[in-house]
Amino acid sequence: MTTPFRPGSPRHVLYNAAIAAALLVGAPLWIPWVLSARKRRKNFPERLGLRGLPSLPSAGDRPRVWVHAVSVGETLAAAPLLRKLRERAPDALLLLSNVTLTGREIGGKALGDIVDAGFYFPFDIPSLCGRFLERLRPDVVVIVETEIWPNFLAECASRGIPAVIVNGRLSERSFRGYLRLRWFFAPVLRTFRAISAQSREDAERFVELGAPGGIVSVGGNLKYDLSPPEPKAGGLSTLLAGEKAAGALWVIAGSTHEGEEEAVLRAFLAARRINPALKLLLAPRHPERFGVVEALLAREGIESTRRTVLPADARATGAPVVLLDSVGELAGAYAAADLAFVGGSLVPKGGHNVLEPAGHGVPTLVGPHMENFREIAATFLSAGALFQVTGESELAERFARFAADPGVFVETGRRARELFESFHGASDRNAAVVLAAIGRDGGAA
Repeated sequence: MTTPFRPGSPRHVLYNAAIAAALLVGAPLWIPWVLSARKRRKNFPERLGLRGLPSLPSAGDRPRVWVHAVSVGETLAAAPLLRKLRERAPDALLLLSNVTLTGREIGGKALGDIVDAGFYFPFDIPSLCGRFLERLRPDVVVIVETEIWPNFLAECASRGIPAVIVNGRLSERSFRGYLRLRWFFAPVLRTFRAISAQSREDAERFVELGAPGGIVSVGGNLKYDLSPPEPKAGGLSTLLAGEKAAGALWVIAGSTHEGEEEAVLRAFLAARRINPALKLLLAPRHPERFGVVEALLAREGIESTRRTVLPADARATGAPVVLLDSVGELAGAYAAADLAFVGGSLVPKGGHNVLEPAGHGVPTLVGPHMENFREIAATFLSAGALFQVTGESELAERFARFAADPGVFVETGRRARELFESFHGASDRNAAVVLAAIGRDGGAA
């Protein structure tokens, strides 16, 4: 049997020698890389523990649960789990860490009333990970989806801190990558107390990589347990709904990447010639691209307005295109959508979550690249609850068909909402795994 990954083991020494060499040789590249972007300049010192680590009250008998969600998608997936943990262990101190700036912002906005403290996750350096663990003293570390940091896990194991994976997922690409290094990752996976996978396929992949079969279970997908955000009075969804009541038809293109905005705009403008009531809310995935997309709109001569320049009491947007340049409003905005396109799927980025529009009953389009959400996409496609296009020309065709007869798409949206509502329960199963790791009753509430 493969022994778990531990400090001082041959694999541990080899891994850290590789890290040291990479840091030394790559310094001329990674130092300018850090300094070149605001988000990296902000979280880099905090990931080094130089600032930002919370001062926690004396825990007493209160268990400390550290949940790690790398970015926006994982943070949103963690939301129903954290709410369930708060419900079933109200005395627990819930800590949430992130890696990305946008993940941290979403965590603060969406979970500020649930989480006791938020901070950035440390770089995978033994002394640094040890410092974070000594300061925070968690009773369990919960990794959302698949963030396998060997030094961090080894430091947890050496202190007897159980680590668990919830909502575990291994895409075909990442699975093949890990499989090539199975000799290294098998001992790392043995440091986990439990792994709750999204699907049977994911569970089998974890076992094939070396995780003991006895610690792996299927807990379902936490993203199915997301409740559609209620529209906030005076918020963006209220504004969109007001124009919708006046006859506008809203197309929302969410989480778009470079190369997709051009295709969406061409399809939208062609469809708007068929039906001038169409309006577009364009939401780039990454905040650093807001300016780039605004420049694209100006270059193409398309009248647009930024969300952040609209007055708080605005009743209309005026322009046919609104650029969503704020964080945290997209999920709620889908409530007013008549048609949605979820990005990262026309270009090979693996796609993004279709459950946010589905929860509001919005007919939704995606492109051919849905590798990161293969199971969800396949389930919705087989139920007739999602449209998948092969490329830009088919996207334009669907937009044009919607412009000519929006009612044709209503049934697809209805099926999407029904399917979304039928998959609840993953937060209970995943919470049970976490609670069992701290010696609490793991049974469903």
